[in-house]
Amino acid sequence: MKLEPFLMERFQSTWENLVDYNLSESGVHPMTVWELLEEDPQTREVIFRQELGYGQSNGTIALREKIAALYRGATPDHILVTNGTSEANFVVIWSLVERDDEVVLMLPNYMQIWGISRGFQGAVRPFHLREETDWRPDLEELGKRSRQRRS
Repeated sequence: MKLEPFLMERFQSTWENLVDYNLSESGVHPMTVWELLEEDPQTREVIFRQELGYGQSNGTIALREKIAALYRGATPDHILVTNGTSEANFVVIWSLVERDDEVVLMLPNYMQIWGISRGFQGAVRPFHLREETDWRPDLEELGKRSRQRRS
């Protein structure tokens, strides 16, 4: 599988640490562990003595039990913990998209799903949110994309 380059991500990763004001960042400025725990020396002591290692790749049973408890009828076997949305998006697309499948995708959007879908040889059919419609989906355009077939 060959993935298309995600040009915006390349641009951001090239410049994000070289600018005074990063207007493309959606996260927060990083903090040190010391800053996070400076008000609680007891917790700091526990954290600093914590051994570091790999966790269970799908999330510990205890964590999955706590997440499952938030959803009626869910069990830990229904829960998959990932290392952020990039891994979650990849796992979902990997699970759902087969060669020649068609994926309807809202734009603007994070383009990882676009690239992975095309990498798995699916066809992407975008529909657009537009400022002039207050960023509401155009259901007519969505319907057209949903009915559009690969030529």
